[in-house]
Amino acid sequence: MARIDSFNFGFIVVDRKQYVADVLLLPDGTVKEREPGRGRLGSHSITRSEIENLGKAQPEVILVGTGVSGLAKLSEDAQAYLQQAKLNLVVMPSPQAVARFNQLTDEGKRVAALIHITC
Repeated sequence: MARIDSFNFGFIVVDRKQYVADVLLLPDGTVKEREPGRGRLGSHSITRSEIENLGKAQPEVILVGTGVSGLAKLSEDAQAYLQQAKLNLVVMPSPQAVARFNQLTDEGKRVAALIHITC
């Protein structure tokens, strides 16, 4: 399982490796940079396909970090999907999502996450 070492506006450090893009964290420890969308730092809209892809990893919890100030949002399509899907999804500003991610993984939970690193 991955461990988030630090987080600040514009970067995140996971298992001692720094990323300057939004990241996807999977329960098997895989870390992927999020597709950038518009601009280098990622879209402020979290899509249905991103949530579906996190769900395919069969996590117990999916965390979405919506940025330092919580300005990123789930798209309408993602919200519609979540009304029918049976996923344990938690959406919160990224600093809180980072802390929750580490807490849940320390408890041995299978966690998937999308962490937005700006706004």
